[in-house]
Amino acid sequence: MTAIALAVAATLFAWWFGTGAIFWLNGLARRARRWSVAAASGLLAAALAGIAATADRTTTGAAYLGFACGLMVWAWVELTFLTGLITGPNRAPAAPGLALAARFRLAVGAILWHELTILALTALVFALSWGGATMTGAWTMLMLWAMRSSAKVNIFLGVRNTYAGLLPEHMRYLASHFSAGRVNPLVWPALAACLVAAALLFAAAAGAGPAEATAFAILGTLAALGALEHAFLVLPVRSEALWSWSLGGRAAQLPDHRHPPSPHRPTPLPRAVAPTEAA
Repeated sequence: MTAIALAVAATLFAWWFGTGAIFWLNGLARRARRWSVAAASGLLAAALAGIAATADRTTTGAAYLGFACGLMVWAWVELTFLTGLITGPNRAPAAPGLALAARFRLAVGAILWHELTILALTALVFALSWGGATMTGAWTMLMLWAMRSSAKVNIFLGVRNTYAGLLPEHMRYLASHFSAGRVNPLVWPALAACLVAAALLFAAAAGAGPAEATAFAILGTLAALGALEHAFLVLPVRSEALWSWSLGGRAAQLPDHRHPPSPHRPTPLPRAVAPTEAA
């Protein structure tokens, strides 16, 4: 149980601190954001090398290192997206009143290169570790991609809290593709699937040796966090408070989710902001 508890604590801290670090980096000046992407690209190369190096190891340390490397790959994906470096061919706000099919086509166009990059990197991580004894990094990437994709679909279809205010100014055109104020029914099976996955992974951890228990507990914690993130989409809470240390003055500008918004579709831009040149 000690191995499981340590893995849970480490994963929770990595999720909390890593998310806050990305928020903080995106609040920097444009030149600083460029340097942060350059530094993250160096870490990406190191993470890919680390995944390959740990694939044949069966230790607890290899499980942690594989997870950390998978998380660094994911952080690079998130950072290049939020800085506007890798997004999609559509960088214009969606006009109000569009049909669902038209809205979906524009929304996909807004993130297409980003999604293809995730798929390519996930395939690369699997290729680097396939057949090895430790694939924690690969499963970390796959789980993060699945949970984030589910959250994106639900935000598009409609949730109470879209968290559009967390978008950096140059990315706020994306908010026009969100739907707030009405919770779509897909949220609940998605949340349940995360909970079931977490339960199965923790059950597997309970009957495994230290190294495997660590890997299963890390993935189980990620699944549980996926359920929590889906719950944040529909509950009247301000989850941004968890990262207030990284948001600075932006935290005071975020909406109060304790009062439900009026149903509307899609979410209006937080301000009348046109998409600006990417970082």
